[in-house]
Amino acid sequence: MPVLRTAEYPGAFAADSTETLKQNAKDILWSQIKTALTTQITKAEIAEYAPTGKRPYDEIIYYGNYDEVQEYLMVNDFTDGLPCVPPTDEAIQEYLRFTPFKPSTVLGSFAVAYRECTVYTVVANAVMAGVPKEFMPICLAFVQGMNNGDWRRPLSSTHGWTPFAFLNGPLARQLGIDNQQGMISEKANKALGRFIELAMLNIGGYYVKENRMGTFGYLTPFTFSEDDQACLALGWEPYHVSKGYSVNSNTITAGSALAWGNNITPATDDAEKIMNLIAFDITEKQQNGLGNTNPQVPRTIFITEFVAKDLAKKYKTKSSLEDALIETARRPLALRAYSHYWANTGSQQSKRHTLSEHYNMLSKDKNEKAKTTPTPEWYEGLIDEEEIMTIATMNKGETAILVTGDASRNKVQVIPGGDFVTVEIKLPKNWNQLVAPLGYEPIENFYL
Repeated sequence: MPVLRTAEYPGAFAADSTETLKQNAKDILWSQIKTALTTQITKAEIAEYAPTGKRPYDEIIYYGNYDEVQEYLMVNDFTDGLPCVPPTDEAIQEYLRFTPFKPSTVLGSFAVAYRECTVYTVVANAVMAGVPKEFMPICLAFVQGMNNGDWRRPLSSTHGWTPFAFLNGPLARQLGIDNQQGMISEKANKALGRFIELAMLNIGGYYVKENRMGTFGYLTPFTFSEDDQACLALGWEPYHVSKGYSVNSNTITAGSALAWGNNITPATDDAEKIMNLIAFDITEKQQNGLGNTNPQVPRTIFITEFVAKDLAKKYKTKSSLEDALIETARRPLALRAYSHYWANTGSQQSKRHTLSEHYNMLSKDKNEKAKTTPTPEWYEGLIDEEEIMTIATMNKGETAILVTGDASRNKVQVIPGGDFVTVEIKLPKNWNQLVAPLGYEPIENFYL
C-alpha cells in the first residue's frame, strides 16, 4: 500500500475503565477504522505521504551558508535538535578514505523505515555528528548491527530504551575510546554517542513523537570501551572473547538501557558479599514499571578493576560470577505479583481477579521460574520466614559483565535494558598508513 492510514484512540487507553474503552472503541475508533479501510486512497495522500522514488546515493540536496544548512537540517528532521557539522561532499570524501568499502556499497535496509543505506550515508551522518574521520570503521560496524531484531525491538517503546555501545580490542586503545573516570563523558566517547543518535534518526527512521514513543523521552546514547587488559590480568575473558572473537579482534557491541542507575559501593573485599550486593541491586532494578513485564531481563554490569579483582578471588571467570548471580538474584514473588498486578502495562488485572489469585497464577507460570528458596540475606530482619517464594531475574548469557570505569574507585553499576548485538570492526588494509599522520601509533602496538 502506498500510504499507511491509522486510527487514533482518544487519550491513554490503559488508564480508562473497561466500560470507557468499549464506548470509545465503538463511538470513536470504529468509524476511523471503517473509513480508512473502505475509502480509496487519494492522489493527495500519495503525494504527501508516499515515497518519491530512489535518489542517487551522493546527490547534493542543498546549497547554503552555515546557518542556512542548520535550518535545512532542522526543518527536514535530519538532526536531533542540536547543530551539526555540514556534511559537504568534500568532507565526506575525506572520511571515505578511512573505510574499507566503496561509497555506493549498500549496507542494508534498516528498520523501522527500511531505507536503503549506503556507506556514503553513514559517512554523512558521522560528519554531521562531529565524529573524527578515523572513527569511521566503528560507525560502519554499528550500523551493520542495527537490523538485529533482538537489539532494536524495544527501541520504539514508550518505556524509553536508550541505545548505547561499547568496544573491545586494540582499536579502542589505539583511538583512545575511554574506559576510565568519566568514560561516557569523554569527548571521543560523546562524539560516537552523537553518531548513534543521528543513525537512529536518519538511517533507522526513528522519530520522536512518531515511532520513538518514550513517554518521558530518552537519555543521550553513550559509548565506552571495556578494559581488556584488566580482564586478562584477572583471568577473566573480555566480552568479545566470550562471544568467540580473538582478543585482538576489534568489535563493537550495541545494547540498550532503561535506567542509568546508582553506583553500588562495596565496603568489603569479601567476594561472596560483593556478589550478594550485586544480586540485591539486580532484584531492585527491573525493566519497565517496577518490573511488571518480563520476569528475566538482559542487563549490563559495570565493575571497576579492583572490585573485579576481589570478585575474581572466588569467581575465576565471568561465567561463574554470572552463575552465582542467577542463583542468588531471586526476587520475592510477592513483589513481582504486586507490581504485575497494580502496574501492569497491558491491562487492569484488578478487574479480573484478586491479588492473591494473581500471586497463585504467577507461582504456576513456567516463565517466572518460581520456587521456594532461602530468604535472601538482605531481607533478614524484614522477613521472618526462613524460606519464601522467589522468581528468577536472570537467564544465562543475557548479562554483559564488563570491567570498566575509574579503576581507583570501588564501584559497580547495574543497568537493565535490552539484548545485545556484537559486530566485528573491519579496517582498511592501509590502516596504519592512514592514521600515522594523525599521530597514532601502529595498531599492533596495542595488541595484548
